[in-house]
Amino acid sequence: MTLVAVGLNKQYGPTRAADDVSITLRAGRVHAIVGENGAGKSTTLRMLSGAVRPDSGEMRLNDAPYAPQSLVDATSQGVALVHQEITINRSLTIAENIFIGSLRRYAGPLGIMKRKAMAAVAQAALDRIGVKISVSTNIDRLNLGELKCIEIARAISSDPNTLLLDESTAYLDHREVDAVLTVMQELKSQGMTIGFVSHHLSEVLAAADDLTILKDGRFVGSYGSKTIEANEIHRLMVGRDLSHGTYPPRSSATGLAAPAILRAREVAVGRELNDLSIEVRRGEIVGLAGLKGAGAEALFAGIVGDEALRHGALELEGKDYHPRTPRTAWHDGIAHLPGDRGNEGLIAGFSVLDNLVMARPPKRGPFFDKTRARAISDDLIRQIGIRTSSADAPCRSLSGGNMQKVVLGKCLAVGPTLLLLNNPTRGVDMGARVEIYGLMRQKATEGLAILLSSEDMPELIGMSDRLVVLRQGVVAREFATMDGVEEHDIVKYMT
Repeated sequence: MTLVAVGLNKQYGPTRAADDVSITLRAGRVHAIVGENGAGKSTTLRMLSGAVRPDSGEMRLNDAPYAPQSLVDATSQGVALVHQEITINRSLTIAENIFIGSLRRYAGPLGIMKRKAMAAVAQAALDRIGVKISVSTNIDRLNLGELKCIEIARAISSDPNTLLLDESTAYLDHREVDAVLTVMQELKSQGMTIGFVSHHLSEVLAAADDLTILKDGRFVGSYGSKTIEANEIHRLMVGRDLSHGTYPPRSSATGLAAPAILRAREVAVGRELNDLSIEVRRGEIVGLAGLKGAGAEALFAGIVGDEALRHGALELEGKDYHPRTPRTAWHDGIAHLPGDRGNEGLIAGFSVLDNLVMARPPKRGPFFDKTRARAISDDLIRQIGIRTSSADAPCRSLSGGNMQKVVLGKCLAVGPTLLLLNNPTRGVDMGARVEIYGLMRQKATEGLAILLSSEDMPELIGMSDRLVVLRQGVVAREFATMDGVEEHDIVKYMT
């Protein structure tokens, strides 16, 4: 099946989200849509899937006019969408999640569910995409990659000819990403038409046969993935040459002589972290590598007072530190960028200004100082490069990458001595990544201590001065320098 779009346009108020976008998805091929945050990738995918209607333009499905009025309408015509966010309901079984929108198909007399029949069809959908998941498995035992595969099984349960995946690997670790990419290749081998959006160019080059580049909502060009180099893709996406390198050079001043800002001694938190000892010095970026549940998030929770230490001790700037609550941690100079910006990092309905000064609102006496708040927000918008129509715009109007910059700006607004970063470039395009990396290195050079947890191996290697590998809540390996360290050197200690 071939899905063709010509001259699609979509505008939201003054923002032109898609401007004369054209794209052709072909059967038995994987087609990636790439571009910076705000380039129009998700908008294009949502128009193709019926989630939003284009203001103008034409679409054709197998040479027939195609103008879906909704997601349900598109699905009935053989086009299915898998969203970026995990939409699994953990109170339901795997089979119920797969047929969440069509449970009536399996309702018998008196509304009694035909569970065996439903389970058999659900298992067939899982088997079709080649994942080894039994529908009888307790859903709480599945990782995010497996949950995403269930969502793909849900999408193909309607027997579509075209599958669209909107940043479906954004919240997954490297093993989970591999599972999703393998599923894509399996469906491609069955002749399915696949379109997907990803900010990770390594995924695009590994999985895609074709790619379309968008910039500022406009079509730049379509290419065979084997006919264009990564540096050229970057240049066309961001409008400047990134061949000089993604990661800024490390500071030569950082070393053992720098004072320790944070010391953790035999710290245990929750069920994940056991007897961890680590320190972060002034002006240093210390990376934390590990699979989900290895202990990094538990360490962060313990440092900011979100979870009590089971045992062990913390020191902050040479003094015993007893975290009470995240609020007091912020006031003590510890800023935390969480892994889930939407639920934990910002309030989407609030303005950019409100989110930037939220952690430590400026006061004039007992009152909120609007003038100073605006000065702080305007300075951060310029410093970090947040693309917004104004400081008063709601955060929900921003692209994902700019939302992430707002969360980072909120962290920097408090003038921290220690910055905890949990996947700081998750869902962020390459151009914005380069800007965030430059800012991280600049702040480290100015003396900020940074503890970086990331599922992005190149990011950990490129940004860390030292790297600690966690496995099952303990330190499996520490790299005192990153010279010559490669991904396989790290992964073998993670698993």
